[in-house]
Amino acid sequence: MATITSSGIGSGLDVNGIIDQLMAVERKPIDALEQRKSTVQTQISAFGQVKSALSTLQSAVKRLDDPSVRYATTANVGAGAGFTASASAGASTGTYDIGVEQLAQAQRVATSATQTFDPSGGGTLTITIGSQSATLTLGANSTLADLRNAINDQAGSLVSASIVDNGTAQQLVITGRQTGAGQAFSLTGTEGLAGLQFNPATPEIEPESSVYQVQAGQDAKLTFNGLTVTRASNTIEDLIPGVTLTLQSDTPGQTSTLSVQRDDSALTQAMQEFVDAYNAVNNTLYTLSYYDPQTKTAGPLSGDAAVRTLQSQLRNTLNSLGGSGDLRSFTDLGLSFDDKGTLSFDAATFAQALREQPQAVNQMLVGTDTRPGLASRLDELLTADLQTGGLLDARVRGLDARVSFIDQQKERLEAQLERIQQNYQRQFSAMDSIVGQYTSLGSYLQQQFAALTASAKS
Repeated sequence: MATITSSGIGSGLDVNGIIDQLMAVERKPIDALEQRKSTVQTQISAFGQVKSALSTLQSAVKRLDDPSVRYATTANVGAGAGFTASASAGASTGTYDIGVEQLAQAQRVATSATQTFDPSGGGTLTITIGSQSATLTLGANSTLADLRNAINDQAGSLVSASIVDNGTAQQLVITGRQTGAGQAFSLTGTEGLAGLQFNPATPEIEPESSVYQVQAGQDAKLTFNGLTVTRASNTIEDLIPGVTLTLQSDTPGQTSTLSVQRDDSALTQAMQEFVDAYNAVNNTLYTLSYYDPQTKTAGPLSGDAAVRTLQSQLRNTLNSLGGSGDLRSFTDLGLSFDDKGTLSFDAATFAQALREQPQAVNQMLVGTDTRPGLASRLDELLTADLQTGGLLDARVRGLDARVSFIDQQKERLEAQLERIQQNYQRQFSAMDSIVGQYTSLGSYLQQQFAALTASAKS
């Protein structure tokens, strides 16, 4: 707004100060709008806190409906078993007697241990595994390192090549990428690479040979509950449903026990996380909507209908939870409310219910085709409240609209105040001019009167 910088010269009054005080009074409606806007923005921020707490609760609810949590299992193997085991959700539980007779291994061959192979003549080398093959071409004057690189670049999906200096000669070592007897490979060289010949059916084993077998490809062999089982890999996923065995060392004639059991601790922990998230929501809603009649202080969402709706929805969902058999309500899952609405969880009660009636617990948490359970009902409820156009979104959009309306009101009032200030400035300028004229006239008359008095005395 414009200000007067020379008013008061004629009257001697602090015109600018007077106008500032008048405008401070005129601005009170705008100050009230600013306060209203601040209050609404605080409410928008508060709903952001509510949304965050509800999102955390929904994540906890989804874990209750997660098969990897509800059907979690654990695999235990004794020390020195020669293998490890891991179990995924829904793995076949039971006790298994397993022994590792031999490990699967990849075929490995090497060039002569007494004389370094010379590939400088160039030529082709074909590597064959079953129906797969790769042929590489090596130019003249190539080195052993060039041959190694060509194998890795052009046949790297089948084998890998390296060079080992044994102190007498440099040996080219070729190893199959896959373990198992069915992954044995043959070598066929031509021209300068004609010395690279190997047939796994009739392998050379003497280190002095141009190419000899260092390690034969073989399958893993193990005993499983008295049966002999073979696999091409040391990682076995198809023997026990949901269980992965990793063979690490052979223990011929020795067996160890593998125990695969339900892991109820995963679901118990998920229940505790749900209770903690529920209480976080409850605490957030209370903190933001409280009213203290003694101090007459209130939270930013005190009396808000959306908050009351959320509190009612969550509480009613738990109160209306039903079950089957001996599990009839949420209290049978170890859940209970105190007089302030805080939810508590008795892990021992839940563990007993899960141990004795796992299917009934599952139905209460997830539900059936005809009756949704706790997790599915809460997930549906929270999705509806959190989605675009849902309860919270509609409330925040309403508050955003109120902020926009307040801004429009402020803009109109600011324009009106500009006109009022300009009017004050014109009025006080005119007054200052008139007062200045009268002051000048008074000074002139006083001077004339003083002159006449002095003339009469003389």
